[in-house]
Amino acid sequence: MVAFHPEGASALRRSAGAAALAMVLLGAPAELRGQGSTPDWAATARGVTVQTRPRPDYEPLGVRLGAFRLDGSLEAGPGFDDNPAPNLRGSRAQATLEEALSLGLASGWTRHAFTAALTQQTRRYPSDPSLSWNDYAFDLGGRLDIGRASSLGLLYSRQRNHFDLGNFDLQRAGLARPVQFDSDVFRLRGVGALNRLLFEGGLEHRTFRYDRTVGAGGAVGSDRDHLTAEAGASYLFQPGQGLDAVARLTRISYQQSSQRGRDSLTYEVLGGLRYDFNGLWGVRLSLGYRRRVYEDPSIRALSGPAFDAQVTWMPSQVATLGLSAQRTIEESIRPGSVAYTRTALRTTLDYEVRRNIIATVTLGAEMREYERPRERVVDGVATFGATMLLNRRAALLLNYQHTRRFEAPSGFREYGRNILSLRLRLSL
Repeated sequence: MVAFHPEGASALRRSAGAAALAMVLLGAPAELRGQGSTPDWAATARGVTVQTRPRPDYEPLGVRLGAFRLDGSLEAGPGFDDNPAPNLRGSRAQATLEEALSLGLASGWTRHAFTAALTQQTRRYPSDPSLSWNDYAFDLGGRLDIGRASSLGLLYSRQRNHFDLGNFDLQRAGLARPVQFDSDVFRLRGVGALNRLLFEGGLEHRTFRYDRTVGAGGAVGSDRDHLTAEAGASYLFQPGQGLDAVARLTRISYQQSSQRGRDSLTYEVLGGLRYDFNGLWGVRLSLGYRRRVYEDPSIRALSGPAFDAQVTWMPSQVATLGLSAQRTIEESIRPGSVAYTRTALRTTLDYEVRRNIIATVTLGAEMREYERPRERVVDGVATFGATMLLNRRAALLLNYQHTRRFEAPSGFREYGRNILSLRLRLSL
């Protein structure tokens, strides 16, 4: 089933607390959420990848608080950015300081669940503090089990994210510092089962409130609300194999009266399949149609095919290869532009060099197609990451990212950017 897609301003916040929250809302059994010792068969179970494989000798113990478990980590270390303001001539390389905090509290009950998570990540540029940013999120959620295979989940999330200077909308607006915004997310989701049929539905309300930033043509980022209703069904032939269908309706409402013409209604219908080939290959594919219409009749409606595909291949227990492709419609935050169609492709290889050393290589590409004005931007990203688990409490993390702008409208640079960081992580 295709889940709600939050705005992709920051993909940096992936933490143990957030992972625990997602597993609780999806109804994962307590024994798979780190409660108690890990059984021997879990390391070689069907569908286990390099990233999800249990490593009992290196897994943090956490702190047990009665029927709850508290997990947490703190990361910090130096970094380097050779082009912090990519579209500005004279952008100079700068040293950076990065830090991240993660706290997660999860229940260990047999039925029902409660979880809370706090995540924070900061990148500081000591030589130019205006380039620094600080993201955080506080999540509070729970799950009420109804019967054997039905449940009701509720989530509240308070988030602060940012748009980096590599974002084309910021470059088009002539900005020289990141733009930060706040979001409140309320999500209600229900799951019900009837024999081989699985029904899912949900409502999500998400707000976007931008820090006041003025660029070329006016303020960048207009406050708005998103209300999404979703209903779907799945038919399982057997575990790991089935058909999916989902329908989604999204209403976007702007808060400023001058922006009301940008209010829109988006509807989409997707259908697909999930199939597990003998535990080594797995595919999840959704294809459909998406259309967005605006209150202002002079704004051209956006429509076209929608897809979300994922392929996972596990040639051995020490290697996992993933492929993904996605096509969505996103809101533009710059003055004079309304929305764009985003097509993203990515391939990721996770390799277990040793039991305590995991390397990850990612290659990705993203194309943005704007309507007003008609423009196209193509970016490529290559990343390398290595994690060395020293013991249950400590790990070293090395991350390198290279971004390349392959295509841009006239007047904008096609550039390269390299970001390197080394962090020490300490866990509870």
